[in-house]
Amino acid sequence: MKTETIVSMCGVCPAGCGVNVHLVDGKIERQTPLKGHPLGIVCPRGLQANEVVYSPDRILHPQQRVGPRGANQFERTSWDAAYTGIVERLHHLKETYGPESIAIYTGRGNFEYALNETFAPSNTAESSANAVLFPFGSPNTTGVGSLCYAAFGMIATKATFGDYARNLKEDIDHADLILVWGENPATDSPPINLRHIRRAQKRGARIVVIDHRRSETAVATRAEWIGIRPGTDGALALGLIHVLLAEDLYNHEFAHNWMHGLAELRNYVQVFTSEHVAKITGVSADRIRLLARQIAEAAGCSILMYSGLEYSNSGVQAIRAVWTLQALAGHLDVPGGKLFKMPNRPQLQRLLTEPPENGPPPIGADEYPLYRAVRNEAHAVMLPQAILESKPYPVRGLIVSGASLITSWPNPALWSQALAALDLLVIVNRFPTADSKFADYILPATTMFETESYLIYDGHVQLRQRVISPRGEARNDYLIFAELAQRLGYGNHWPQTEAALLDYAFQGCSVTLDELRRHPEGRPFDVPEMQYRKYEKGLLREDGSPGFNTPTGKFEITSEWFRQYGYEPLPVYTEPIEGPLGNPDCAAQYPLIFNSGARTQSGFRSQHHNIPSLV
Repeated sequence: MKTETIVSMCGVCPAGCGVNVHLVDGKIERQTPLKGHPLGIVCPRGLQANEVVYSPDRILHPQQRVGPRGANQFERTSWDAAYTGIVERLHHLKETYGPESIAIYTGRGNFEYALNETFAPSNTAESSANAVLFPFGSPNTTGVGSLCYAAFGMIATKATFGDYARNLKEDIDHADLILVWGENPATDSPPINLRHIRRAQKRGARIVVIDHRRSETAVATRAEWIGIRPGTDGALALGLIHVLLAEDLYNHEFAHNWMHGLAELRNYVQVFTSEHVAKITGVSADRIRLLARQIAEAAGCSILMYSGLEYSNSGVQAIRAVWTLQALAGHLDVPGGKLFKMPNRPQLQRLLTEPPENGPPPIGADEYPLYRAVRNEAHAVMLPQAILESKPYPVRGLIVSGASLITSWPNPALWSQALAALDLLVIVNRFPTADSKFADYILPATTMFETESYLIYDGHVQLRQRVISPRGEARNDYLIFAELAQRLGYGNHWPQTEAALLDYAFQGCSVTLDELRRHPEGRPFDVPEMQYRKYEKGLLREDGSPGFNTPTGKFEITSEWFRQYGYEPLPVYTEPIEGPLGNPDCAAQYPLIFNSGARTQSGFRSQHHNIPSLV
């Protein structure tokens, strides 16, 4: 029996935790945390990673449909035959309907860092979408960002701070009050913030969880739990702001010098008294007043939030209200509060592809202009209409990569109908999905341990070492699309091998490939010492002027960007349309509110439901 340990990184979620992969006779047996790594964690999914790799459900060879669409009848084919058939049909659709008739959708199933970096559209801070069809003439790249994160991490942040969530962080380690609001660190991928919270608890920090259910985080930390009616978080935030203003508990210096729209906000929140908000949210008036005072009096207040507040009628505005609360209380870019990060990632070469200059805009551009502004891509919610009704124009071909539209989106019957109506559907995945039974071609992709790539963390960079050879004929997602580009006549846009990709990405980088190969655990790189109140020092704007990177140069309570596009500029509250106040008759007939958004540690989104140990 031959044993071997290879340093690499996990990949059951996008985090890429550093791991030691243990092999017996060349087969992965288990993985353990890599000590000293910034994400040296193995979660329940990671413990069963070998089951993902060796699952009997893996797609190991290209497949081509032989029966009626939807009958799930396929036969094995070669890569060459699959590419030939796909390319012929792509050209046919282009000639018949125009290049915009073909779209590509990317999900969390192939969040392999190099793929995202290399195929990202231009003019976007971050994107899960794949721009491989831009040179073909199609503007219709889209992905899971249409459904998750963009509202929280891009639109709300840009409107308020002039920056994106990836450049912000909560200073949990120096906070004496930590609010967990719209996030559940106990089931995070990975649960790194839970470690920080527990460490903060040991030094006496107060933890408050605001959630419509007593979450795993509330239980694990024995935190103070404030139960709230689903969808009313924005009202609670405005009620807390009302207390700060009414009791003169807000930070005058920041509010009067660096905030835009304070007078409008003060006028708007007059009706959000604690008693009124209690009727909306179910949180008592006394608890609202107490929490507002605790936030104002805290030496540092961190508010951990992710996408939980996105899924309501208030959505973006509820998120903006919470951040306005935090800033108004004086907890922005100060110890223990919300920080703008210092530059903490090395500059790698990126292949940012421009969308087609001529031709129609992507689907959803008119309906969702803010989404297009921050993502430079189509909005996937419009795909069924484009497929079934040819509005605003026909979409007849679709590539689905690392995703399942039927599983992930509301109204699976509509998505099934749309996929069944396509002229061409190509699936790139590791496992069969609900979508794949409608496919014309299914292309097998590698798992995290069959790939060579890289990952950048805050202050750390590491190569992803291949642990085993690809099973069957599976290929790296990146190489699948690089060869598709080659077959379509513009392969020169992207390196055609993993080695060439690494060489390109690390040209001129302060951390060299040779250094990383000598240090499979990865290498740290210099991060400037934290500076606070960067808005005072000209560290947030490209022109070096003091202020925020917003139209007014201030923290925008009233968003001029929103106003420009015709949206309400204040962080207003919208009552849930099916709630007891918004629709009393409906609520009387259906008094319980169903929520399906809770994460679990046994699967990542809609993945891993076929892995026995994770079911």
